[in-house]
Amino acid sequence: MRMNEDRDNIAWPERLGEIRAAAYLVLREAVVSFFRNRNLENAATMAYYGSLALMPLLLLVIFMLGLVMHSSEAVLEAVSRLMRQIFPSFSEAILGDLMRLSKDRTWGIVSLIVLLWSVTPFAGALRNALNAIFRAESRLNVVLAKLLDLAAVLALLLLFVVLAGSRMIFSGALRHMIDMLLPYFEMARSVLTFALTLLILGFFYRVFSSVRLRWSHLLAGALTTTLLMWIIRPLFGWVLRFNPDYGYVFGSLKAIFLLIIWVYYTFAVVLFGAEVIAAVRRRNSLLLGRLLLGASPLKRSALRLMARFVRTLSQGEILFEEGSSGREMFYVLSGQIAIVKKGRTIKVLKPGEYFGEMSMLLNAPRTASAVIRAPETQVVAISEEYFDSIMHDNPEIVRRILVEMARRLSATNEQLSVG
Repeated sequence: MRMNEDRDNIAWPERLGEIRAAAYLVLREAVVSFFRNRNLENAATMAYYGSLALMPLLLLVIFMLGLVMHSSEAVLEAVSRLMRQIFPSFSEAILGDLMRLSKDRTWGIVSLIVLLWSVTPFAGALRNALNAIFRAESRLNVVLAKLLDLAAVLALLLLFVVLAGSRMIFSGALRHMIDMLLPYFEMARSVLTFALTLLILGFFYRVFSSVRLRWSHLLAGALTTTLLMWIIRPLFGWVLRFNPDYGYVFGSLKAIFLLIIWVYYTFAVVLFGAEVIAAVRRRNSLLLGRLLLGASPLKRSALRLMARFVRTLSQGEILFEEGSSGREMFYVLSGQIAIVKKGRTIKVLKPGEYFGEMSMLLNAPRTASAVIRAPETQVVAISEEYFDSIMHDNPEIVRRILVEMARRLSATNEQLSVG
């Protein structure tokens, strides 16, 4: 038995085709899942909670920066620059009001706790939305869930403080020094901003998700979100520039309306990035699920994506023996496989058929042996781990497998009774 492909010998055109196939698979699943999970409605919910949580969060940021910086003008400028980068039409008047509130001498530990607690509904709503995307079941009780939300809020607060503080550091004389030393500072700043946005989004997904995410998965989602943000931000600014009366009907609340609209678009993009992460995590299950659903013959690039699951066997080779443990099921890609029970051939399987699922599902010994009947027979091995994910994503597969198992049991009983 040997693996089907030696990936080190794949030519660059074929490798690029494999990358395109993987990207198409992931993006298609992300788009389908985005609408299936009703993420536009979830983004509207997040815009509501996010708008309510933004003011307490900014007030906490201004208060904490004011503890270490004695210049209120520097604090206001740093937070203002941060908000202008995040929100294209952020109102400076809002920051002025928050600055005056932060100077109130009645601040105490109770006030800080109340402000932190007021942001936790936003953290909880976002965590629930990501749990739905990642299909994670929360087993935490109410108290632990609230503490987890509070920890996420503290992490988000720390992130805002660091970002605003970094803008204070790179202002003034140091900024002029950089301008003199780096003629291409604007280009370098754009690259740095892009990289920083990637890092922030990766941190954001990691903090608010309840599942373990690999850094490669986080990078895929953060990169997608960053690129989309760089697209919609100038588009939103273009709409406001050519339609300055947008939101005019809200009168003095126009700034709040524009803020909510931008937050809505932002969270729609953030949730789509989460869908990309989820699709990257499930890409193998998506490929294997297409086989079990009886999809049309896969292209060469798609077959290379599942090369790790493909086994090539010689004629006469035994794939598994009767009575052995069954931790995998198999799908026939090419060739023929005979199912043998007590020396009798029960059935000969051809391409497009699968077998071994009963032993895998029941965690029971194999009830028959599988013998290769054709040279260069190829099978796809599907482990129990991937099969659980496949069934979760494709309920139709469950029905088909149950029907097939019932049909096989009936056919086996008939053959044994005749014998």
